[in-house]
Amino acid sequence: MGRDDTGKSTRNHSSGRETSGKKAPNKQFYLIYAIILAIVIFIAYILLQRPGETLRMVARFAATFGYLTIFIAILSSEYMAKMRKILGLPFLKAHHNLARIGILLILIHPLTLAIEAQDFRIFLPVFYPVGAFLALGGRTALYLFLLAAGIAIYRKKYKNWKKVHYLHYLAFLLVTAHALLIGSDFRLDIMRMLAFVMAAAVTGVFIHKRSGTKMKPRKNKDNI
Repeated sequence: MGRDDTGKSTRNHSSGRETSGKKAPNKQFYLIYAIILAIVIFIAYILLQRPGETLRMVARFAATFGYLTIFIAILSSEYMAKMRKILGLPFLKAHHNLARIGILLILIHPLTLAIEAQDFRIFLPVFYPVGAFLALGGRTALYLFLLAAGIAIYRKKYKNWKKVHYLHYLAFLLVTAHALLIGSDFRLDIMRMLAFVMAAAVTGVFIHKRSGTKMKPRKNKDNI
Protein backbone atom coordinates (compact mmCIF):
# COMPACT_ATOMS: atom_id res chain seq x y z
CA MET A 1 0.00 0.00 0.00
CA GLY A 2 1.42 3.37 -1.01
CA ARG A 3 1.89 6.42 1.13
CA ASP A 4 -1.20 8.09 -0.31
CA ASP A 5 -3.29 4.99 0.30
CA THR A 6 -2.01 4.82 3.86
CA GLY A 7 -2.88 8.46 4.39
CA LYS A 8 -6.37 8.01 2.99
CA SER A 9 -6.91 4.95 5.13
CA THR A 10 -5.77 6.81 8.22
CA ARG A 11 -7.98 9.78 7.45
CA ASN A 12 -10.98 7.57 6.75
CA HIS A 13 -10.38 5.65 9.97
CA SER A 14 -10.04 8.91 11.91
CA SER A 15 -13.14 10.35 10.25
CA GLY A 16 -15.07 7.24 11.14
CA ARG A 17 -14.09 7.57 14.77
CA GLU A 18 -15.08 11.22 14.83
CA THR A 19 -18.43 10.44 13.27
CA SER A 20 -19.14 7.66 15.71
CA GLY A 21 -17.91 9.91 18.51
CA LYS A 22 -20.41 12.57 17.53
CA LYS A 23 -23.31 10.15 17.36
CA ALA A 24 -22.48 8.26 20.53
CA PRO A 25 -22.95 11.11 23.05
CA ASN A 26 -26.37 11.94 21.64
CA LYS A 27 -27.67 8.47 22.55
CA GLN A 28 -27.37 9.20 26.26
CA PHE A 29 -29.82 12.07 25.85
CA TYR A 30 -32.60 9.96 24.39
CA LEU A 31 -33.86 9.51 27.95
CA ILE A 32 -34.04 13.29 28.37
CA TYR A 33 -36.02 13.59 25.13
CA ALA A 34 -38.37 10.87 26.37
CA ILE A 35 -38.89 12.50 29.79
CA ILE A 36 -39.64 15.92 28.28
CA LEU A 37 -42.00 14.38 25.74
CA ALA A 38 -43.75 12.40 28.49
CA ILE A 39 -44.22 15.56 30.57
CA VAL A 40 -45.62 17.45 27.57
CA ILE A 41 -48.07 14.63 26.76
CA PHE A 42 -49.08 14.35 30.41
CA ILE A 43 -49.73 18.10 30.74
CA ALA A 44 -51.73 18.11 27.49
CA TYR A 45 -53.77 15.18 28.80
CA ILE A 46 -54.48 16.98 32.09
CA LEU A 47 -55.54 20.14 30.28
CA LEU A 48 -57.83 18.26 27.94
CA GLN A 49 -59.63 16.63 30.86
CA ARG A 50 -61.22 19.99 31.61
CA PRO A 51 -62.12 21.48 28.23
CA GLY A 52 -63.62 24.95 28.19
CA GLU A 53 -64.25 27.82 25.84
CA THR A 54 -61.64 28.43 23.14
CA LEU A 55 -59.96 31.47 24.69
CA ARG A 56 -59.90 29.85 28.12
CA MET A 57 -58.26 26.73 26.68
CA VAL A 58 -55.67 28.82 24.85
CA ALA A 59 -54.92 30.68 28.07
CA ARG A 60 -54.44 27.43 30.00
CA PHE A 61 -52.24 25.83 27.35
CA ALA A 62 -50.13 28.98 26.99
CA ALA A 63 -49.66 29.37 30.74
CA THR A 64 -48.69 25.77 31.46
CA PHE A 65 -46.44 25.22 28.46
CA GLY A 66 -44.89 28.68 28.84
CA TYR A 67 -44.09 27.76 32.44
CA LEU A 68 -42.49 24.50 31.31
CA THR A 69 -40.49 26.16 28.50
CA ILE A 70 -39.11 28.83 30.81
CA PHE A 71 -38.09 26.07 33.22
CA ILE A 72 -36.19 24.24 30.47
CA ALA A 73 -34.54 27.53 29.41
CA ILE A 74 -33.34 28.18 32.97
CA LEU A 75 -32.18 24.60 33.41
CA SER A 76 -30.26 24.82 30.13
CA SER A 77 -28.08 27.59 31.58
CA GLU A 78 -26.77 25.10 34.12
CA TYR A 79 -25.80 22.50 31.51
CA MET A 80 -24.39 24.52 28.63
CA ALA A 81 -22.16 21.85 27.11
CA LYS A 82 -24.88 19.20 27.30
CA MET A 83 -27.40 21.50 25.65
CA ARG A 84 -25.09 21.83 22.65
CA LYS A 85 -25.13 18.06 22.28
CA ILE A 86 -28.88 17.73 22.78
CA LEU A 87 -30.04 20.46 20.41
CA GLY A 88 -27.08 20.63 18.07
CA LEU A 89 -27.08 24.41 18.40
CA PRO A 90 -24.73 26.88 20.09
CA PHE A 91 -25.88 27.21 23.69
CA LEU A 92 -26.76 30.89 23.46
CA LYS A 93 -28.97 30.37 20.41
CA ALA A 94 -30.79 27.41 21.97
CA HIS A 95 -31.21 29.19 25.30
CA HIS A 96 -32.57 32.36 23.71
CA ASN A 97 -34.97 30.44 21.48
CA LEU A 98 -36.40 28.62 24.48
CA ALA A 99 -36.68 31.88 26.44
CA ARG A 100 -38.43 33.66 23.57
CA ILE A 101 -40.98 30.88 23.16
CA GLY A 102 -41.60 30.73 26.91
CA ILE A 103 -42.09 34.49 27.30
CA LEU A 104 -44.36 34.60 24.24
CA LEU A 105 -46.56 31.85 25.69
CA ILE A 106 -46.64 33.56 29.09
CA LEU A 107 -47.69 36.79 27.36
CA ILE A 108 -50.46 35.00 25.44
CA HIS A 109 -51.92 33.74 28.73
CA PRO A 110 -53.08 37.10 30.18
CA LEU A 111 -53.80 38.50 26.73
CA THR A 112 -56.40 35.84 25.97
CA LEU A 113 -57.93 36.24 29.43
CA ALA A 114 -58.09 40.02 28.94
CA ILE A 115 -59.77 39.61 25.56
CA GLU A 116 -62.25 37.13 27.01
CA ALA A 117 -63.15 39.43 29.93
CA GLN A 118 -62.72 42.62 27.87
CA ASP A 119 -60.70 43.97 30.77
CA PHE A 120 -56.98 44.70 30.38
CA ARG A 121 -56.44 45.53 34.03
CA ILE A 122 -55.17 41.97 34.26
CA PHE A 123 -51.80 43.39 33.14
CA LEU A 124 -51.58 45.67 36.20
CA PRO A 125 -49.33 44.21 38.93
CA VAL A 126 -50.65 43.97 42.49
CA PHE A 127 -48.14 44.42 45.32
CA TYR A 128 -50.33 44.54 48.41
CA PRO A 129 -51.43 42.66 50.43
CA VAL A 130 -48.83 39.90 50.29
CA GLY A 131 -51.43 37.21 49.63
CA ALA A 132 -52.72 39.05 46.57
CA PHE A 133 -49.17 39.76 45.41
CA LEU A 134 -48.32 36.05 45.42
CA ALA A 135 -51.65 34.88 44.00
CA LEU A 136 -51.34 37.38 41.15
CA GLY A 137 -47.58 36.99 40.94
CA GLY A 138 -47.79 36.13 37.26
CA ARG A 139 -48.49 39.80 36.51
CA THR A 140 -45.27 40.99 38.13
CA ALA A 141 -43.38 38.00 36.73
CA LEU A 142 -44.27 38.95 33.16
CA TYR A 143 -42.50 42.31 33.48
CA LEU A 144 -39.53 40.75 35.25
CA PHE A 145 -39.16 38.24 32.42
CA LEU A 146 -39.31 41.02 29.83
CA LEU A 147 -36.76 43.10 31.74
CA ALA A 148 -34.37 40.15 32.19
CA ALA A 149 -34.70 39.21 28.51
CA GLY A 150 -34.23 42.79 27.35
CA ILE A 151 -31.08 43.32 29.41
CA ALA A 152 -29.67 40.06 28.03
CA ILE A 153 -30.24 41.20 24.46
CA TYR A 154 -28.34 44.44 25.08
CA ARG A 155 -25.85 42.90 27.51
CA LYS A 156 -22.84 44.38 25.70
CA LYS A 157 -23.98 47.86 26.74
CA TYR A 158 -24.34 47.02 30.44
CA LYS A 159 -21.42 45.88 32.57
CA ASN A 160 -23.54 44.31 35.31
CA TRP A 161 -26.24 42.87 33.06
CA LYS A 162 -26.10 39.47 34.76
CA LYS A 163 -27.38 40.90 38.04
CA VAL A 164 -30.53 42.10 36.28
CA HIS A 165 -30.78 38.91 34.23
CA TYR A 166 -31.02 36.93 37.47
CA LEU A 167 -34.51 38.40 37.91
CA HIS A 168 -35.88 35.60 35.78
CA TYR A 169 -35.28 33.23 38.72
CA LEU A 170 -37.49 35.41 40.92
CA ALA A 171 -40.03 35.68 38.11
CA PHE A 172 -40.20 31.89 37.81
CA LEU A 173 -40.88 31.53 41.55
CA LEU A 174 -43.62 34.16 41.32
CA VAL A 175 -45.22 32.22 38.45
CA THR A 176 -45.01 29.08 40.60
CA ALA A 177 -46.78 30.83 43.48
CA HIS A 178 -49.41 32.12 41.06
CA ALA A 179 -49.96 28.64 39.63
CA LEU A 180 -50.19 26.95 43.03
CA LEU A 181 -52.52 29.53 44.56
CA ILE A 182 -55.04 30.16 41.78
CA GLY A 183 -54.02 28.01 38.81
CA SER A 184 -57.02 25.88 37.87
CA ASP A 185 -54.82 23.13 36.41
CA PHE A 186 -52.56 23.02 39.47
CA ARG A 187 -55.25 21.83 41.86
CA LEU A 188 -54.26 18.24 41.12
CA ASP A 189 -51.67 16.86 43.54
CA ILE A 190 -49.43 15.59 40.75
CA MET A 191 -49.36 18.99 39.05
CA ARG A 192 -48.60 20.71 42.34
CA MET A 193 -45.80 18.24 42.97
CA LEU A 194 -44.39 18.96 39.50
CA ALA A 195 -44.48 22.71 40.24
CA PHE A 196 -42.67 22.22 43.58
CA VAL A 197 -39.98 20.07 41.93
CA MET A 198 -39.44 22.62 39.16
CA ALA A 199 -39.28 25.51 41.64
CA ALA A 200 -36.78 23.59 43.79
CA ALA A 201 -34.63 22.83 40.72
CA VAL A 202 -34.62 26.50 39.64
CA THR A 203 -33.72 27.58 43.19
CA GLY A 204 -30.89 25.05 43.17
CA VAL A 205 -29.55 26.37 39.86
CA PHE A 206 -29.62 29.93 41.20
CA ILE A 207 -27.81 29.00 44.43
CA HIS A 208 -25.25 26.99 42.48
CA LYS A 209 -24.51 29.89 40.18
CA ARG A 210 -24.30 32.46 42.97
CA SER A 211 -22.29 30.30 45.35
CA GLY A 212 -19.34 30.14 42.98
CA THR A 213 -19.08 26.36 43.26
CA LYS A 214 -19.42 25.97 39.54
CA MET A 215 -16.22 26.02 37.50
CA LYS A 216 -15.61 29.29 35.71
CA PRO A 217 -16.80 28.94 32.12
CA ARG A 218 -14.49 29.65 29.24
CA LYS A 219 -14.69 33.13 27.84
CA ASN A 220 -16.69 32.72 24.70
CA LYS A 221 -19.89 33.93 23.11
CA ASP A 222 -21.90 31.17 24.76
CA ASN A 223 -21.13 32.39 28.28
CA ILE A 224 -24.30 33.59 29.98
